[in-house]
Amino acid sequence: MASLEIESLCFSVGSHDILRSVDLQLEDGRCLALLGPSGCGKTTTLRCIAGFIRPTSGRIAFNGQSVIERPVHRRNVGLVFQDYALFPHMNVMENISYGLRRRGVDARERRRRIDDVLSLVQLESFAERLPRQLSGGQQQRVALARAIVIQPDVLLLDEPLGALDRKLRDQMQVELKRIQRETGTTTIIVTHDQEEALSLSDRLAVMLDGRIEAVGEPGALYRQPGSRAVMEFLGASNIFAATVTEVRGEESRLRICDGIEFRLSRALEVGSRVQVGIRPEQFTASTAAPAGSDNVIPGTVTEAIFKGSHAELHVRGPDGTDIVVQQRIGNTGENDAPVIGGPVFLSVDPDAIVIFERG
Repeated sequence: MASLEIESLCFSVGSHDILRSVDLQLEDGRCLALLGPSGCGKTTTLRCIAGFIRPTSGRIAFNGQSVIERPVHRRNVGLVFQDYALFPHMNVMENISYGLRRRGVDARERRRRIDDVLSLVQLESFAERLPRQLSGGQQQRVALARAIVIQPDVLLLDEPLGALDRKLRDQMQVELKRIQRETGTTTIIVTHDQEEALSLSDRLAVMLDGRIEAVGEPGALYRQPGSRAVMEFLGASNIFAATVTEVRGEESRLRICDGIEFRLSRALEVGSRVQVGIRPEQFTASTAAPAGSDNVIPGTVTEAIFKGSHAELHVRGPDGTDIVVQQRIGNTGENDAPVIGGPVFLSVDPDAIVIFERG
């Protein structure tokens, strides 16, 4: 296990910059999710760490020691790919033991480590099966076992759950989190799935256009994303243009949606033009106007989509803005969803509002 440091990492192909001065630090034993859309540079970063790609410039270090000059086989990294890359002619035990054989580990130690990792991934009774005889989730666990049995300094997972169906992915998220916690292996997971990134990691880095836009604890980053780009990528969001009309002590008053007054628990500058970010689940929707007039947007329901635990409402605001709201569903089910075409009042707590400078 090792700490990981990436400083000013750049990679270009011709005149095209794929990585643009990437900086990341990960403490020993922590799990970081590298989240971003396709083509943003996530997998390229992973391949640079593994040694498959030599960066144009920058530094990569394990435990403070640069690994830029080390070839792949001397970096001691474990790799799990989206397609698992299991050897089809080898059974589970042979697949897992492959890396140990290449490292010259003796037969007795190999068997001990294989038994330990089979128990860890709960596949003790599948040791003699071939990959084609396993389910997708079982194959994923074999690939993970093969990667961790070598006791890597850093474990790299590239979209490890992307080939699984929704239910199995949810199950494997729990398994991956358990295994990472029990092994304590420094881990980087590359994914474009926001929910997966939030649930698996204890550190989260959002990557956009070859740059790291934000790094932090997943919950804190979700609540206070720091920029509009990060908020819009990290979950659903509503963004409104606003103007600060008044400041009283540590509170400000904003005008949004062509005249709606909002109160904010933060002092801003009078006259400044900002952007207001509100998550769909932070709104409380009601068919009757609440007693207070602050932080309430009146609107009309244009669509109500039943999604099991909640209804997704699309509301047309007073200035025609489309506002997305998540409303929890009660025990009576779909009957709790508002009527399309009916009035609705959306209220939000001042502390749930995120403020950005207007771009």
